[in-house]
Amino acid sequence: MEFGLGLMNYPGCWDDVAFAEQHGFSTAGFVDTPVLAGDPYACMALAAQATSKIRIGTMITMPGLRDPAETASALSTINAIAPGRVFFGAGTGYTGRLALGLKRQVPSARLRNYARDVRDLYNGCEVLHRLDKDHERVVRMANAEFLQNNQDHPIPVYIAADGPKAIGVAGEVGDGIITALRYASAWDNSPEVFRQSLALMKETAADSGRELDDPYTVWAPTICVLKPGESAVSPRALATSGPLAMLPFHSYACDEDLASQWPPAFRDRLEIYEKEVLSRFDVPRDRLYQEVHVGHLTRLLDGEAAVLTEEIMRMTTLTGTAEEIASHLNLMEREGLKNLTVWAPPSRSREVVSNIAGQIVPLLDSTVPAGQSSAGSVR
Repeated sequence: MEFGLGLMNYPGCWDDVAFAEQHGFSTAGFVDTPVLAGDPYACMALAAQATSKIRIGTMITMPGLRDPAETASALSTINAIAPGRVFFGAGTGYTGRLALGLKRQVPSARLRNYARDVRDLYNGCEVLHRLDKDHERVVRMANAEFLQNNQDHPIPVYIAADGPKAIGVAGEVGDGIITALRYASAWDNSPEVFRQSLALMKETAADSGRELDDPYTVWAPTICVLKPGESAVSPRALATSGPLAMLPFHSYACDEDLASQWPPAFRDRLEIYEKEVLSRFDVPRDRLYQEVHVGHLTRLLDGEAAVLTEEIMRMTTLTGTAEEIASHLNLMEREGLKNLTVWAPPSRSREVVSNIAGQIVPLLDSTVPAGQSSAGSVR
């Protein structure tokens, strides 16, 4: 199994990518969330120059934030700096849109068209470019040969998908899939949900006339290796994994109807979330989107630690002992998982990388069942 590091594009993140590479990590994914993080392509360029092997890409970008030609140009530029080390991760959105006060996601058909257009452009093909509904023109990257040579250094497309429609897009146009396993419990049924998602992706690919027997697969949770006797809600565990565990509550603040889809473990904490967190913000309800995402994947806001329980932490994150985490990853690898990309607060990214390399990797299986491939750059 390969490991990756997810990044919020903070100053110096490129040095953390170099640190991850030195510890055997294979990928680095940069968010495209304009009002919450730095520019991904600027950080990718610096990370490319600071490293020699690790693959870098968007994780994720989405339709509406950037024009397809802009995205294709940016990816091609990074691919010229780091030939063959670039990937293109795209999705329907979520926090990147919520933080702008928009609906959570764009339609899956729009994601499919966007991913195709970007890929075709950086591959030197013509596309119908839509600046707006009244201006459609056939365009191509006129200087494609100047920016990159995709015959020698192709850029794979990884589609972020959890629901069936987005998974279908991954099968139609993707070379791989990035999943948060949003509809699974991290420790309970994640292998089964992942297996079903991968099967649906392959089925959709076959229905589309594509051969996709061995797609690249990425799961993007967070990890906190607990010390002997340490609780999943210890101050250290909350500081490491809590920012990701809070994401469902941030979404609820933007769309209260989401609570009806939640299990009791989350619904039972909404009163506390309202009292301890949301009541602190002196803004109208329809402006909460500007406040609740401030600590997105970086830190807990005041009051958020009181919301999280051990059950929620273990449903949303891989917070556990090294033995527990390694055993679970062995199960996931047998189901076809090839890359675990971890999110960590900037101040703790090197600690998480070191713990994975030093405590988890030595406990992983050294073989993979027949019919599956292993890209063991960390072993």
